[in-house]
Amino acid sequence: MYNFSKSLWVILLLILAFAGCKDDKEVEPKNALMHDGREFELSKGLLIHLGEYPKGESGQVLFLSSDGVKIRESGGKIDSIYGVGHAIYFKLISATEDALDEGEYTFDNDFTIEVRTFFDPYVVFNGDFATEDGEYYELYEGKLTVKKEGSNYILDIDCIERNGKHVTAHYKGPLSFYDEE
Repeated sequence: MYNFSKSLWVILLLILAFAGCKDDKEVEPKNALMHDGREFELSKGLLIHLGEYPKGESGQVLFLSSDGVKIRESGGKIDSIYGVGHAIYFKLISATEDALDEGEYTFDNDFTIEVRTFFDPYVVFNGDFATEDGEYYELYEGKLTVKKEGSNYILDIDCIERNGKHVTAHYKGPLSFYDEE
């Protein structure tokens, strides 16, 4: 009986030891937009060059959206945006016209047009982009963090909308570039 109990304890300890071993891989967050306890998927991103701003910097639009939002092109330019889905939109200032600078972008309430600032940000939930129906919220403070891994951007967003609720988002993937200057 003593040997059986001893063997049982050894087996139990081995089971606990193996159960305690976890994979040390970091869990990648989902490409998603979060608002008021709700999660909305993000599947694609656009970077749209608007032209040079007064101080020589590049004015751009960052547009992240769900799969239901469609882009119609004509001659390499955006002809229209249509479909039903979710999106987050920023006008921002970058030092580079065809890419986002890495670093932290902050909300520019005073329109100083400084590099790594953004203004006129919006978030849209269940939006019909042809009729402009849906839940639209203006964002009025926050930050956007930009990192780059090869051709993929890693974008993390933490903002507050007009009703005081947090809007957060994570997107990892490529950005389709359009020069609309």
